[in-house]
Amino acid sequence: MIFYTSITNGYDRLVPPPKADDVLFICFYDGEKPTASGWTYIPLEIEEDCPVRKSYHPKHCPHLYFDKDKEVVWIDACYPVTKFLIDYSKELFEKYDFVLQKHPDNRSLLTEFAKLYKEGFSTKEEIIEMSKRIHGIGYKTSYYNQTINSLIWRKITPEVTEWCEIWREWYDDGVNRDQISSSVAEYVMSNKYKSPLSFKIHRVSIKLDMGVRVNRKKDYSDSYVLNELPSKKDTIDLIHSLRNVFKEGLELSKMYACVRYTPFELNKFTESKDTIIYTCITNGYDEFQQGNYYHPDIRYVCFHDGTVDTTVGPWEYIKLDVDIDCPRRLSFYPKANPHLYFPEGSNTIWIDGCYKHTREFVARSRYCFPFTMLRHASKFSYFDEMLEGFTCAFFSYDDAIELTKKLKETGYNFRTYASPLGTIVWRTLTPEMKKFNELWYKWSLVGCNRDQIAYDVAIKESRIQLPSVFENRCDSGVPLGFYEKWGRKGYHPQRGDKEQYKRKDELLKEMGEITGLNPKLYTSYPDHEFYMKVYNII
Repeated sequence: MIFYTSITNGYDRLVPPPKADDVLFICFYDGEKPTASGWTYIPLEIEEDCPVRKSYHPKHCPHLYFDKDKEVVWIDACYPVTKFLIDYSKELFEKYDFVLQKHPDNRSLLTEFAKLYKEGFSTKEEIIEMSKRIHGIGYKTSYYNQTINSLIWRKITPEVTEWCEIWREWYDDGVNRDQISSSVAEYVMSNKYKSPLSFKIHRVSIKLDMGVRVNRKKDYSDSYVLNELPSKKDTIDLIHSLRNVFKEGLELSKMYACVRYTPFELNKFTESKDTIIYTCITNGYDEFQQGNYYHPDIRYVCFHDGTVDTTVGPWEYIKLDVDIDCPRRLSFYPKANPHLYFPEGSNTIWIDGCYKHTREFVARSRYCFPFTMLRHASKFSYFDEMLEGFTCAFFSYDDAIELTKKLKETGYNFRTYASPLGTIVWRTLTPEMKKFNELWYKWSLVGCNRDQIAYDVAIKESRIQLPSVFENRCDSGVPLGFYEKWGRKGYHPQRGDKEQYKRKDELLKEMGEITGLNPKLYTSYPDHEFYMKVYNII
């Protein structure tokens, strides 16, 4: 068995592999020869100006470098070869000639194209041209099955060789990333080798820790010639162009998921007189700020439980008559259900009572209907979101597990958690929005006493058109963050054990077993010491 890689333009460094008498380790290179022991070094002498395309040549075409029937494992040079990978590879080759890793993000074809465009890897013209070509051979967007080609297992058989040649051909004439050309090659081969001898590639879950590229020396920009980054509007224009190419009746809501959410600037302008700004204060939790900007044409409504000063104008005060004991859940009731209080067609804006209103906030809000959300500054995963609430004892261990299990039962996609921030929510009250609101409230009652996850679940289950988004929360015109909560007088209620943060590893492990995801790959913030100090946990 051969483990092999390639380094061009000094992009990565190597480390010695584990000792294995029955495994050969080979590195192709240009420029200065690497020095790590345990590797056999072979100069890469193909003519290719782009260091990335040059590096990919042995990756795509192992049959040009190794003998027939050899078992070869490609690994990106930024990842170390481990004993686990060696042993695991031996097991795979006992059953399969060709194995690829499933991509953890489960991207669609359009999402992948949009990503390449947004990050500067490909121009709009390159993407459209490749799309036309693959559509011309009968390839549909539904055929795309995203892989992550950092680790590939192949036995050099005639069929595998043919796949590799097709892969390289489509890569040479397409975008400078190889996931799409890989999928196209699989499509071509599957059509050629139909049953009973169908050409099939076995797939396994990812076996590398993608967050630990310990051997990487340079950024993408040092090897890729990156294009000028497009605006969000440019990206959406690309998505519309791709829709016209594939002509598959693709829903715009799904198309926009490729960006992933549309920017607020693309929405229609809404007059202030058609807008209601509202909040809810229970248990004396917040107070309104002096110096708030109030627009004369906007209706301002504050729901409350009798613990707020009702003399502060221009707010209209409505006392809640709902049998809910928990002040936090009581406050959330009108937040989730504005359709119970305001007429259909109303443009409503929820804002937490502690934040300062500005003229800019009103101006920006005019472009936020029918539906806009804020993104959490930390871009939490599902695991990150759970850990923040758990370590601060907002909910218990059992609450977290209960919610995770029930979401699993519904088929919820944990990978695509949108990381919403519920501080401000813009909604036009339509029948579709009512359904979203009801689901948001329903899921807020399950397990965790928090609304962010319930929000994401409601978006997915209601099938409402995806909201627009402020990727930078402060672009909303309201200074947002812990130190901007000038009107906050209380703290989030805690119904968990203040010692439970010591069980965070146990919680992550159990949630990983339920979701089928590796917490190490999906957790960026295992510690939340700032908020734990705020809530007197540590």
